[in-house]
Amino acid sequence: MLHHVFVSYSRRDQGWVDALVQELARRHVRFWIDREGIPFSVPWLDEVEDAVQACDLFLVCDSDHWRTSTACATEAAFGVRFGKVRLDVPVGRDVTAAAEEILRMSRHAGRLHGTATELSVRARDWDREGRQGRRLAPRRLRRQFDALRGDRTLSPVEWAFIAASRRRTVRQAVVSVALVFLLLASYVSSQAVPRAEKQVTGQLTEQAEVFVGTRDALAVIDEDPYKGLELAAARGGNESVAYAVIHEEALAVKLPDDAFTLPSPSGRFTDATVSSQVRVTAPDGSLWTRAADDHERRSARGADDGAAAVDGNDTKGALEIRLRKGSARIQLLREGELWRTVVLGSAARTARLSPDARWAVVATETGVALVDTVRGTVRGVFRGAPAPVTDLVWTRRGERVWALAGRTAVSWRVTDGTVVLDQPDAWLEDVFRAKDEAHLWVVSRDGTLRLVERASGTVVRTTHVEGTVHGAVSDLGGERAAVVDSDAEKVRIVELGAGTARPVSLPDDCVPGRPVFSHDGRTLYVPCVYGDVLVVDARSRRTTATIEVPEPGGRAVALDPSGDRLLLGTPMGIVYSVSPGSDAPPNRLYRVGCSPDIELVATGPGPRLLPVGEATGLSGCTQLGVARSDGTYKWNAFIDSPPDSVLAMAADFDPTGKAFAIGYSDGSVVLHPSENIQPRQVLPGISGGVRAMLTLPAAKPGGTATGDLYVVTRSGLLVRVPWCPSCLSNEAMAREAAQRLRRAKTLGLYEPPAVPSSPAATAPTAPSST
Repeated sequence: MLHHVFVSYSRRDQGWVDALVQELARRHVRFWIDREGIPFSVPWLDEVEDAVQACDLFLVCDSDHWRTSTACATEAAFGVRFGKVRLDVPVGRDVTAAAEEILRMSRHAGRLHGTATELSVRARDWDREGRQGRRLAPRRLRRQFDALRGDRTLSPVEWAFIAASRRRTVRQAVVSVALVFLLLASYVSSQAVPRAEKQVTGQLTEQAEVFVGTRDALAVIDEDPYKGLELAAARGGNESVAYAVIHEEALAVKLPDDAFTLPSPSGRFTDATVSSQVRVTAPDGSLWTRAADDHERRSARGADDGAAAVDGNDTKGALEIRLRKGSARIQLLREGELWRTVVLGSAARTARLSPDARWAVVATETGVALVDTVRGTVRGVFRGAPAPVTDLVWTRRGERVWALAGRTAVSWRVTDGTVVLDQPDAWLEDVFRAKDEAHLWVVSRDGTLRLVERASGTVVRTTHVEGTVHGAVSDLGGERAAVVDSDAEKVRIVELGAGTARPVSLPDDCVPGRPVFSHDGRTLYVPCVYGDVLVVDARSRRTTATIEVPEPGGRAVALDPSGDRLLLGTPMGIVYSVSPGSDAPPNRLYRVGCSPDIELVATGPGPRLLPVGEATGLSGCTQLGVARSDGTYKWNAFIDSPPDSVLAMAADFDPTGKAFAIGYSDGSVVLHPSENIQPRQVLPGISGGVRAMLTLPAAKPGGTATGDLYVVTRSGLLVRVPWCPSCLSNEAMAREAAQRLRRAKTLGLYEPPAVPSSPAATAPTAPSST
C-alpha cells in the first residue's frame, strides 16, 4: 500500500493507539499498522522495512514505552534511512486533535515526497522481482519520475528503472513473445500445482507460527521481564533467528541482582553514597542496615545510630540535576547554567548523580532510567523492582545503584566491563599495543601518551606529542607509533622507547586520516581524506609512493590479516583492495547499500571485513564481509543500533574471528557472533562516546574468554571487556536466562509459575536454520 501513514507504537499503548487509528479511518487517512498490515506468511522485519519505505509520513506514538522498545527503534531507523517526514504525537493527547494534525501533515508530506516515494517503491519491487517488464512505469508516470532527477539524487536502481521504462515501448514485441512462452510454461507446470500448493501452504503456516510467536514473546518481555526470562530459558534448542530475537530482548533488560527486605515501607537512604553498609532510615527515625557485600542476606538489621536522609536536588561539584514533579524532563546544570535537557518519556520522581558525575539515575513511572550526563541521553531503564521506586543511592565507586521500592531495597549493576584507567579530565582518543603484552598505550586528545599496566591500570610512563590527536596506531612490535593531528594536517612518528616524535613529510593538500603500519613495521600507509593513500618509509618519514584511489578518494585504510593486501574505505561506502607495491589499480570489493562514510575497516581471521562509520547501525548500512574460496566476499547486512547511535568510530574482532564488536558515539558497544550475526549483546554501561578499540590476548588465560577487548571513551575511561564468542549463542543465553531466574527467585523477586505459561506467552518452535 503506497502513500500511507506508518504508525509506530508500543503495544503497551495499544488502547490509545486503537482510538487514534479509528479517528484516522473516519477521515479516510490510509495508514499501516503492524497488527493489520503484516500477512502471517511474511517475516516481520522485511515487511516493516517495506512499509516504511512506502509511507509518506512516519508517525511516532511517543511514550516512555516507545522510547525503550527495540522494535520501535528499528522502525525509526528505517524512517531515518529512507528520509521520511516524521511526526511525533504524545500518547494521551486528544485523539481528535491528533488525527487532524496527522491528516494535515500526511497531505503535506505527500505533496512534497509522494512522487519520490512511488519511484523508490516501484524501483525496489521491480528490482526484487527480477526487473520484469510488467513492473515498469507507464509513460505518464515515467515523465513524473524524470522530473525528479534535478531535485534529488537517485539511487542506481532508480536510474535503471527509469531507463528501462523508457526502453519499454521498443521491446513490446519481445515482451509479447515472452508472455506466450510463459503461458505455455504455466500450462505444462499446472499438472504439479496440487502438490506444490500443499508444500507452500505448509511453509507459510510454519512462517506464520514463528512470526506470531516471536511477536507475542516480545510483548510478554515488554510487559513482564521475568516472564520474558522464562521464555528465553526454554529456548536454547537451536540457533534460529526467532529464538535469537527473544534472547536478545529478554537479556537486555537489566534486573536487580541483589535485594533485601525492610521492616516498613517509605524509608530513605541514610547516606549520600553506599560504602561498606547499605543504611536506611525508617519513617519513625529508626535505622536499618545490611552489609553491602553480604549478597546472601535477605533482610536488614536494626542499628543504634542514624543520620538525616539526603534529600533535594543532587549536586556533584559543578554538576546538578534539577527536576519538577510530574515532568518527563530533567535538566543538567553545570556551574549553575543549563547544560543538558534530557527527555525521559515518563514523569521523574527522584534522581541521583553518580560520584564521578558521569551518570545519573532517575526514578520514573516505568523504572529507573540511566542517563549518560556527557551525552545527555537515556542509555537504558532498570526494571524488576517489586514496587515504585521512592529513593536512590549510588555506591561509592559508582558501579552500582540501590533503590527503595516499598519494603524492599534492590540493586542493579550499572557499569559494563572492568575500568582499567579513569582519567575524568581527559578525552581518550586511541589505544594501541605496547612492546610486551602486560602493557598497552592510551592516547588522549591533548597529545599525552600513557603506558598502562593491563592488570592494575597503573600508568608506568608518559610522553607527549604536539597538537591535537585525532588517531594513533603502533606497529605490531609496539616499538613506534604514528600520531595524527588532522587540525594541523600533521602525522608524527613516535619512537616509544625514547619518547621522541618527528613529523612525516606530507603534501600540502593532504588531510591525514588514521594510518596503518605494514606487518614488518617498515612502511606506514597514510590515507588522505578525499584523496589518495601515501606510502611512507617509517624510518626516513618520507613518501615513497602513492596509491591512487578512485573518486571521491579514500578515508580509511587497513591491512588484511595476512598483510598482503591493503583495504581502503571511502566516504561513499565503497571498499577496495590493493596489493602494495603493484601497479594494478584498486580492486572494488563492494559498495555498502546506503553509501555510508566509512571511518574504519576492521579485519579479522577468516578473513573477515567490517567497514563502519557514519550511518552504521541503520538498515543496509552495516555489512560484514566474509571471504569465499574464490577470493570474493559474501556480504551480510544487519541492523544494529537505535536511532540515537548512527556513528561508529571503532570496531574489532576477537582473536579467533568468531565474534566482533562495534563501538558507537553514544558509548554503547555491541557484540555479535560472526557466523550468525545474532544473538547480539549490547553493553550500554560504558560512559562517553567510544573512540577506539583494541583486542589483545586474555590477561588471565583460561575460562571462556578468548581475549580482552579494550575500549577508550571521550569521558576518560579505558574499559576491559572479556571476549566470549561461545556466550553469543541461543544455547548460552538460555542458560544465562535460567541463571538469572534462579537468582531472582532467591531474592524474592520472582515466583516460578505453578502451571505452564499461557499460549499467548509461549513462542512456537522455530525452524533450526538461521
